[in-house]
Amino acid sequence: MELDPTVSEAWLGKGKSAGWQSTILNIRLGEVLAAFGHSIGTAPQSSRAAAIQSCLHEVNALVVAIHGMARKHMTEFISVPNSWTNYLAQVGQLLDALEAASIWNPGDRTTLENIVRLCKDNIEGVKYRDPFENNAAKAWHLSPQYEALIRGKMERASQALREIDPGYVPPVAEAKKPDACFVVTATMGDEHHPTVGLIRRLRDDWMLTFPSGRKAVALYYRYSPPVARFIGRKLWRRALSYVLVVAPAAWLARRLLKNRVGDGAERDRFVS
Repeated sequence: MELDPTVSEAWLGKGKSAGWQSTILNIRLGEVLAAFGHSIGTAPQSSRAAAIQSCLHEVNALVVAIHGMARKHMTEFISVPNSWTNYLAQVGQLLDALEAASIWNPGDRTTLENIVRLCKDNIEGVKYRDPFENNAAKAWHLSPQYEALIRGKMERASQALREIDPGYVPPVAEAKKPDACFVVTATMGDEHHPTVGLIRRLRDDWMLTFPSGRKAVALYYRYSPPVARFIGRKLWRRALSYVLVVAPAAWLARRLLKNRVGDGAERDRFVS
């Protein structure tokens, strides 16, 4: 490289070498882009399009690999402070690299689709159960300001894809919510119904505070989704479920939660 800096293939190799030495703590895409820029710039005019395609292919492969590592680490340590924030910073670097690389060929479909995919990933966030807080259902989301920024990136990439393929339909990106109470939601037909919220409170504020309750919740989440789908298909099943399951559960929840607040258990829960 030092002997002849005009060899396009040498710059390509230098960029690959730097990129595949990346870790989630040291993402070296800046070096990759600089080397690939030289590779494209020093390529003969007759082979410049091929050089661009080779560089774009490598950038996209690196982004997919690094994102896989970053997401695996984030999900494994999701309850640890700053895990979500660090993940967003890592994905931000990947998005910056894709947008910079897209300048070489604004119509490269793979690059645009990866931008959309990463934006969708960020917007959806992640839901999880916090083992440090009685396995409570939680979710990480973007701030409104950052979500607006990411949605802007997603829309620009989607618009470019529509120009390539008028039939392209961008994916729907919506923030994930903490685990729902499947049977109750299917019965009431609305996840925002007050009764659904009441049963969630029973789960989070009472059942998840003792071992047998946590086991019951785990079994519920394992077996209730198909039951909920069965109930939700017919109005008469929903009515029967309300009478036999939801109404009694709501009555019990009100009594238990009222007693819990009344005897100070809500306060004592945090006392070691």
